[in-house]
Amino acid sequence: MRYRKVAYLTGVVAVLVVFFSRCFHGSTGGSNDFRGPQYAGSQACVSCHQAVVNSYSHNNHFKTSSPVEAGSLKRMTGGAEGPVFFLDSTRLRIEERNHSLYQRLAPGGRAGKFDIAFGSDVHAQTYGYWKAGRLYQLPLTWFNPLSAWVNSPGFPASHARFDRAITSRCFECHASYVKRDFEQSAPLAVNEVLDSGSIIYGIDCERCHGPALEHVRFHQENPTVEAATFITRISTLTRQQKLDLCSTCHSGNDREARRSIFGFVPGDTLAHFYYPGFGEPVAEPDVHGQQLQMLRLSKCFKGSELTCFTCHSVHNDGGVVAVAVAQCVNCHQGSAHAVAIMKETEQRKRDFNLTSTTCIDCHMPLVTSKTIILNNGAGSKTIPYPLRTHKIAIYP
Repeated sequence: MRYRKVAYLTGVVAVLVVFFSRCFHGSTGGSNDFRGPQYAGSQACVSCHQAVVNSYSHNNHFKTSSPVEAGSLKRMTGGAEGPVFFLDSTRLRIEERNHSLYQRLAPGGRAGKFDIAFGSDVHAQTYGYWKAGRLYQLPLTWFNPLSAWVNSPGFPASHARFDRAITSRCFECHASYVKRDFEQSAPLAVNEVLDSGSIIYGIDCERCHGPALEHVRFHQENPTVEAATFITRISTLTRQQKLDLCSTCHSGNDREARRSIFGFVPGDTLAHFYYPGFGEPVAEPDVHGQQLQMLRLSKCFKGSELTCFTCHSVHNDGGVVAVAVAQCVNCHQGSAHAVAIMKETEQRKRDFNLTSTTCIDCHMPLVTSKTIILNNGAGSKTIPYPLRTHKIAIYP
């Protein structure tokens, strides 16, 4: 009798646990996010923020990594197959097998499958293939300005490389999460192993706004409350916090990290994620990936409260130049030079329907990156990779 009573009570407790668990996770959205139970996943944002989600789905941040779909890639590249030749008399071309695309080397036949794309394709897009839990960069990169396949950044013209590992550090700027483990590769060495099933592609809502499950649950249970609760609003951050948020990806990867940048949430201090560089020479920042360092060198930055969000609307890539020019004019409206340029622009548009040179064209010109170095293989021709500098200045 005693055991029957214990069994009965145990059953009642189990039913109550299941019931309240469903109440807690069901209608307010449970989380299966790899980042942890406090994350909701971007799909949870759709029901309340449909317009923002639709806009952001076309944003370069959102598209900065993705699984490769053969049909989409063929449409983007116009079906271009190469080949690209190398100095060792080999050649690489793109081929399709079983509805998947591969980069195949001839002679020899070595091939790597297009598994993951990195980059939004505005400038370029490079690719990775999986092998035994590790991700490696494919030899060829799509370079949009030339509409052609080129040797991947930093790869030699002498031969095709298949052995450059893509690490979790790459994902920290090109994705929202990837789980990593380590396996011993030698007595005193380990290899990083990535979980392909854990990848959260692109920069998602919670990468910039922080964990959102509590926010989602609150507003599902309190639909009449319009003020955003339990979520980070960018407008509430200090200037330095805004800069730190963007700096997670736009201040380079040449510092030694103390812990994964995936752990950064808005409002954190980014310096706490890196070891201090005592006595290290400060290299000249590059236009690729070090926009914050370049912006800090600008007189405009030093003399104002300028942040990335002054010119960039992250939810929408469109109209950046127009917004930036408006900000320039807002501060320099007393400048005779600025007034003359504005009048010239208006006249050219009115009389000839032509666009004129803007503040951005002259004071934030396109500059060739010194870190992204492309070539065309056997031709040994260096291909410039121009990006807009964020050092606002007077240039010759």
